[in-house]
Amino acid sequence: MSSDSLQVTLGGLLVSVLIATFIYSISCFQAFSYWRSKFNDRLGILVLVWAVWLFETTHTLCFWFYLYTIMVKYYGIPEELDQRHWSITMSIVFHGLITGCVQSYYSYRVYMLSGKRIIPMICWIGCLIEGCGSVGIAVVLYLVGPVEFAAKWELFPTLNIAVDLSVGVVNTTTLCYYLHQMKTGTRS
Repeated sequence: MSSDSLQVTLGGLLVSVLIATFIYSISCFQAFSYWRSKFNDRLGILVLVWAVWLFETTHTLCFWFYLYTIMVKYYGIPEELDQRHWSITMSIVFHGLITGCVQSYYSYRVYMLSGKRIIPMICWIGCLIEGCGSVGIAVVLYLVGPVEFAAKWELFPTLNIAVDLSVGVVNTTTLCYYLHQMKTGTRS
């Protein structure tokens, strides 16, 4: 690995972990504000908030552990970037759990607002596919290693991201539509 590509790789890793940590701190503040406000939500919602916060915490810790491993423990050994690391593998699994929980909740809100099941069912199936895909990606990445994974399996994460984005767009669009209908009072 050349010195320039190593700097780009490590620089990108460092910047992305710092940005992710900043976003994580925002989610911690949101969770703290939620718990402090003492909403009278059902137990399922309270458990969901705790679960997402725990998944986010673990996800961020995995990235920081990987950053420490690459930049401190194996400092000066660029070949270590080509090795398997459990922390990156587990971060993919936790990303799938976080996305599945959050998008499933939004699909539930679509169902509650619309009273129709077809769109939420499609989104829930998409969440299940994305969650299983994240676990599958993590397993394959750990078994074959990052070099072979990048060379032979790049379509797998691309499809998983496409499913993730599709569910997010459908949920967002549908929520906006039904919330706009409720605001204006128009029905089609």
